[in-house]
Order: sequence, then structure tokens, then C-alpha cells
Amino acid sequence: MTTEDSEHRYLIFRIGEEQFACPLLSVREVLEYQKPKHMPNMVSYFPGVINVRGSIVGVVDLRTKFSAPSGVERRTAMLLCDTEQGAIAAVVDIVESVRQIKPENIDRDTTLISKIDSRYLSGVARLDNALVTVVDLHQSLLEDQMKAA
Repeated sequence: MTTEDSEHRYLIFRIGEEQFACPLLSVREVLEYQKPKHMPNMVSYFPGVINVRGSIVGVVDLRTKFSAPSGVERRTAMLLCDTEQGAIAAVVDIVESVRQIKPENIDRDTTLISKIDSRYLSGVARLDNALVTVVDLHQSLLEDQMKAA
């Protein structure tokens, strides 16, 4: 596999009924869901922290952040990502696959009307016969203010 091929590989996951994609290189690993330890005075989409091999990692529930119903099922997973602020785990409903999406199959016009903040969107990809929302996972996980108002 060439470097160019790896740049076009995306992790496909679901939140509710919606299918999303993020660049595979933005995810360090996929973890089995573990219940976060609650942290007081945090926004609703930050349920707490988890222990990953001795390191404390913050958790962002993308389902809550993207205004989707949330609940823990057997296939609920966490995407561990390295950010400028350290490692953060993103909770998603299901991790489906890794797929190659060519740049010409992604519409980067993020002015679409959506419940998801446009800062988190990279575009919409055509994948087989479906449209998949491409998210900027790092932008989705970082926030200047995680404390609840």
C-alpha cells in the first residue's frame, strides 16, 4: 500500500442511523466501550474520563454532541485519537469498516444545513450507493470550554 492509498482510507462508523467517516490516520485505535468516570461541572457531551493502559483519557460522546440518541449497546465503541491537548476517546455506536474514498468522491461544500456544527464537517462522500458524512474528528473533539455554564 502506498502513502497515497493510506491517505484516502477512512474509518466508517455509525451514530444512530447516520453513517460517518473520518480519515483512518486520525484514529490511533478502536477501543471497546468502557464506562467513563464522571467529572463534575462538564458539558453534557463530556461524560468523564477512562483509563487506557495507565493513562487518563477524556471522553467525548459524539452521539450527544451530534444531537443523536445515546445508549450503550454491545457494539458501542470508542475511537482513541491523539490531539494537541492529549489523547481523547470519542464514543460512537458502531465501527463498521475501513474503506478507501477518493478525493473526487467527497463534496467539500460544508454549507449544508445540518444539526452538526459545520466546523466539524469535512464534506459528504459518495460511497457505493450511500452518502456518508465526513467529519474532522480532531475538530469535533477539541473545545476551548468543556465546563458547563
